[in-house]
Amino acid sequence: MAITGRNVAEAVSWLVGWTYFALWTFSFYPQFLQNRARRSTLGVATSYFPLNILGFLCYSLYTSLLLYSSTIRAEYAERYPSAPNPTVRFNDLAFAVHALVLATLTYSQFFPSIWGYETGRKRERTRPIIWGVIIGIISTLLLITSIAAGNEFEKELDSPIPKNVTTTPLPNQRITISAASGSLTVIEQDENNNFFSFDKINYLDVTTALSLSKLIVTLIKYLPQIYTNYINKSTEGFSIWQIQADFWGGVLSLVQLGIDAALEGGWDGVKGNIVKTGLGVISMALNVVFIIQHYLIYPGKEQVRGEEEDKEGEEEEEEDEERRGSTERTPLVRERRYVDERDEVSE
Repeated sequence: MAITGRNVAEAVSWLVGWTYFALWTFSFYPQFLQNRARRSTLGVATSYFPLNILGFLCYSLYTSLLLYSSTIRAEYAERYPSAPNPTVRFNDLAFAVHALVLATLTYSQFFPSIWGYETGRKRERTRPIIWGVIIGIISTLLLITSIAAGNEFEKELDSPIPKNVTTTPLPNQRITISAASGSLTVIEQDENNNFFSFDKINYLDVTTALSLSKLIVTLIKYLPQIYTNYINKSTEGFSIWQIQADFWGGVLSLVQLGIDAALEGGWDGVKGNIVKTGLGVISMALNVVFIIQHYLIYPGKEQVRGEEEDKEGEEEEEEDEERRGSTERTPLVRERRYVDERDEVSE
């Protein structure tokens, strides 16, 4: 059997896919092990992990649905006829599930009742706005899923189109006829489906919403850690090894996506798997920020430890109280002096 160029490309795609899977998988261990060795989460932004858990939950659902749901794969093939097979691979699902587990374990290290570690300071704790983002994303996903389920249910209730109904499509138009409850609805659309309507949302759009949610989370989740490093004027506590592994994993994920798209004969595979493209590009860009912080802006700088910061905070509070007290006591002192001077005059 002769080895073709396609066979070589598929082998390279397989090798690249499992290599970036190994790098991205490794990227979750340095922070977990570093926290364990230090018995502390000081210097690590807590807000990063609830977002990370939500992001990889969405990514796990997205990859599993595109891999194993016959309904969604059929809708995908209909929407992208030039590249009917999704460019999602099993290693994508394996990575997503593994990342979900490791992100959850690392987040548990922030609870002293479980691990007994030194916890982060107030500015490193999960902020209310993060919980607001999480609730907003989950609510949006539930809404889109309910709309898709409702549309699917309505399709099942539609009666067959009467045999005597005939249509003549206009140029560059496709006419869809829906017969339900004794009435006919004619919907005109161009050949590129350039329209939007809630009644056209299907289960494939749910996977798209999951992928976009993962992209939003990826864009946001690194910002608290970048801010924490800036406030601390140090990257101590935050593992740079996870950033390096994440960066090179992102490079290889884009390489595999390009190979798979070429094998499918078009860039529809890239558009249909926008989450993989976005994950690689966004992660790499933000990883560069961490690398600059660690090696150029704050090289070798240690952050203020928890006890030292508490002392500094107490000293600042005492100074504030002294300033407030001095301004509050001044009128009383003046009044007393006035009384004393009046008494002297009366004497």
